[in-house]
Amino acid sequence: MKKISLIAAAMFAAVTSMPAAHAEYTPNLYFNGYLRSGVFHGKGGQMTKFNVNKVGRLGNENDTYGELALGSDIIKVDDTVWTVKSRLTVADNNHNRDWQTTDAKENSAEHNDIALREFFVNAQGVLSWDKDASIWVGKRFYKREDIHITDMYYYDISGYGTGLEGLSVGSGKLDLAWIRQDDQSNSYSDDTNKKYKTFVSVNKLDARYNFSVFDDANLQIANTYYIAERDNKYSRLANEVKNANTFDLELNIGYNGGWNKTVYQWMHGSNANGVHYGTGNWLDYEGNANGANGHRIINTGDVSITDNFKFQHVENIAHSQGYADDKKTNTYSFVVRPYYQLTKMTRLIWEAGAYYDVTKLADGSKNKEKGQKLTMAYGITPDASNMWSRPEIRIFTSYIHGTVTNDGVRQPVNLTNYTNEEGKVDYNHNLMFGVQVEAWW
Repeated sequence: MKKISLIAAAMFAAVTSMPAAHAEYTPNLYFNGYLRSGVFHGKGGQMTKFNVNKVGRLGNENDTYGELALGSDIIKVDDTVWTVKSRLTVADNNHNRDWQTTDAKENSAEHNDIALREFFVNAQGVLSWDKDASIWVGKRFYKREDIHITDMYYYDISGYGTGLEGLSVGSGKLDLAWIRQDDQSNSYSDDTNKKYKTFVSVNKLDARYNFSVFDDANLQIANTYYIAERDNKYSRLANEVKNANTFDLELNIGYNGGWNKTVYQWMHGSNANGVHYGTGNWLDYEGNANGANGHRIINTGDVSITDNFKFQHVENIAHSQGYADDKKTNTYSFVVRPYYQLTKMTRLIWEAGAYYDVTKLADGSKNKEKGQKLTMAYGITPDASNMWSRPEIRIFTSYIHGTVTNDGVRQPVNLTNYTNEEGKVDYNHNLMFGVQVEAWW
């Protein structure tokens, strides 16, 4: 926290030392973040984090994770405001240890990850014909679309880039962005089945338009086009990665006591597999999915049954096909989180989730995977009537179960981090309990 205080002090000093011409401007300082942490117990003493994006996250997270964001409006000139924002994240690698550092061996109990997630400048009001619009440059979380109860980001192209945001077009707002992703050591195959390591740059061109369709409802139409470029060190590549595309429609409806969102996405090309619980942001660099197509429908929202009884839900169905090996995949998941308010600051929370995934391979065999989770928790939070009230302390118990079969043959499922002496894991269920805190500010 001393380092954070020094950074905040430096920002304040920089702002207060601006030229006298702007001395009348009092800047805004931003400090926000997120955290989750706790103490847990499960089979073999260990708790799992099992397919959170499929069966739900409540009582199913065994890590410590946090984000710290600092920012400031640094100067105002006429109607233009210049803002700097930054964000660091920390993750503890799923182990309960007191001393963890970034220089410890990867995947060891002593290892801790720290990452720079945002560092950008936003200038609002620089366009004389549209003072509400802004220009941004740098690294940022860019319009990440997520479902909280499954911690699933279904649309996320965050990274280094630039863009125009909040442009007034007709009755709505238009956002345009160019974001670039550079990857190294990606494998390619040539006609002799050799593997090469090379360098790939992916340019993401993104456009999103939001407008009102009727009272308390708006529609987003979005499209991201991925242009993949590699170095020309190797000229003979049988499966060259090609461009990809994500098309997105989102209808948001607000109503008394809740809201509902319906999402349709079409992913075409080397990112098609992203429709299965992914973001569509990662391409198949080996070129095995250039002609693939993926479709996904998501419905999620909050519902108030009474003043004391409310719930959140998400239903996710997806299909993809057209891979080089003729693979065809269907996935389905459903999660519901009801709660009942007991007192001003306490509530009972349940979460039930299940999924069923089937992949048909070129040889006619099928991989099938399914899982279920049931959690009951006692929550303590500042406003127990509000679904989104945080911080929240949860005392919980969870039961999870998973099975995998390959062409009818049952496969081992690891629902803990424990492997027996023979190196075989065959645990397909786990009963867990613990105390967790989640907060954002």
